[in-house]
Amino acid sequence: MPDKVFQTIENIELDILSDIEDTEIFTFIINSLKHETDTPYAILTQAILHYPLNETEAETVWRAILDNKSQMELLLKRNISIKTALVDYFTRERTYEKITIFIKDNMINAFDTAMRDSLTGLYSHAVIHAELEKEFQSSRRYNVDLSVVFIDIDDFKRYNDSYGHIAGDRILRLVALTLQDNLRNTDKIGRYGGEEFLIVLPHTNRENAKKIALKLLHSIQNSTLGNSTIPQGVTVSIGISELSEIMQDGHDLIKEADINMYRAKKEGKNRICCSE
Repeated sequence: MPDKVFQTIENIELDILSDIEDTEIFTFIINSLKHETDTPYAILTQAILHYPLNETEAETVWRAILDNKSQMELLLKRNISIKTALVDYFTRERTYEKITIFIKDNMINAFDTAMRDSLTGLYSHAVIHAELEKEFQSSRRYNVDLSVVFIDIDDFKRYNDSYGHIAGDRILRLVALTLQDNLRNTDKIGRYGGEEFLIVLPHTNRENAKKIALKLLHSIQNSTLGNSTIPQGVTVSIGISELSEIMQDGHDLIKEADINMYRAKKEGKNRICCSE
C-alpha cells in the first residue's frame, strides 16, 4: 500500500470525521483516496470502523450512511455530523448485522477501558467513587449492610527507591490481580490513588468485611513471597468501615476506613483496623 494511503488513513484516524458537518468534506476524502488506491471506500471503512469490507460492500454502506444523514437533517431541520449518522444507521439497520455487532462490542470495550486505571485494570478513582455512592444509596433505601475496605501498601516508597518504578508498577499490578482473584463478583474494587485501593462490599457487615480483609492481607503477602525483588513479600495496612445511621454519603465511609487504615500503620503495619 502506498505511503500516501497510510498518511491518509492516519489523518482519518486522527478524527477527520469526528466533527464533519459537510458531505463535501467526505467527498473530498474519498476523492483523495481514489488518487492513491482502487479501494477508497474499503480503506475508509477500515480506518473508521476497523472492519474489513470489499470495495462494493463498503461503497454501499457509506452511500447508505450519507443518505441517512440527509434524511435525519430533513427530519431534525439542522445539520448533523457523519459520525452521528453512522451510529444511527447501524443502530437502526439490520442489513449489516455483523458490523453492527462489531461496532457495539468495540463501543463497550472503549467504555470499559475509559472506566479503568491504565496500570492495574481496576476501576479508576472516579468510577469507584461513583460505584460507592450508588451502593450507598441502595443500602440506605433497602436497609441492607454495606462495608468499605481501604488498603495501602506498606513502605511502597521504599520499593520504588530501592528497586525502581518499574518494580513498583509490577507490585501494583500483582496486588491488584491478587485482590481481584480473592473477591466476590458482587464486590467493586478500584485504585484509589498511588498505592491505595478501595473495595466496596455490598450486603456485607463489619464482621464479614473483617474476614474478607484478613483473607486479602494474607493472600497479598503470600502471592509476593519469595520474589527476588521483595523476598519478604508485600504487606498492606487495611482500614474497614461499615455503613451507619450518622453517615451522609460514601465519603463518610471512605473517611472512616481511611482513618482506620492510618491507625493500622501506626500500630505496626501489616494489619487490619476497624471501628467497633
